[in-house]
Amino acid sequence: MVLVYYGTTFFQHVGMKNAFLIAMITTAVNVLSTPISFWTIEKFGRRTLLIYGAIGMAVCEYLIAIVGAATHANQHTTTSSGYILIIFTCIYIFFFASTWGPAAWVVIGEVFPLPIRAKGVALSTASNWLWNFIIGQITPYMVDKGYANMGTHVFFVWGSTCALCIVFAYFLVPETKGLSLEQVDRMLHETSPRNSAKWIPHTTYSNQASREDSEKMAAQAASNALGVEHLEQTV
Repeated sequence: MVLVYYGTTFFQHVGMKNAFLIAMITTAVNVLSTPISFWTIEKFGRRTLLIYGAIGMAVCEYLIAIVGAATHANQHTTTSSGYILIIFTCIYIFFFASTWGPAAWVVIGEVFPLPIRAKGVALSTASNWLWNFIIGQITPYMVDKGYANMGTHVFFVWGSTCALCIVFAYFLVPETKGLSLEQVDRMLHETSPRNSAKWIPHTTYSNQASREDSEKMAAQAASNALGVEHLEQTV
């Protein structure tokens, strides 16, 4: 998201001409890549999308950092290095917009247990925007010469956060593709996130509801029978 917030500033910092035009191109990539997730999230699943999306983002972040560090060491930006930075920035945004951008919101809406789902979604949304605010505020201090002066080296930090996303998705995010909310609750009770893709629902929600209705009707019939028998004995 830093590249979305500070795209123009970043390209100006590395000495690129037409930085605003390049930032508009990356924005177009962001917009056009997002609809791809409508198909991939159901085709490949939430967990797979998050893991491989984080891998793609981490690789791009580290490559941007390496190219930027080499450019900084040479004291100038060559045409080839500038194109490399633009290309990998666009690839990074493609990975984000088609995986973590939309898929994270889908997962948030599915993984919380029913009794706390509303609170869980609310806290997750608040956390998202809190960290957006924090990252947006601290990035200029990390990059600018008057402060930490990290320059493009800051992408080593962002790449490391993407590496943590890989670990998080692998160990903690369950696969919820094709499951109802009730089935997700049952799955979380019966298996771990790493094995969740292999979990098979024992029954559908409609079948479970029908069985519960049948049990209630049977119990009601038994209760009525006992009542009639008691009445006959009284008479």
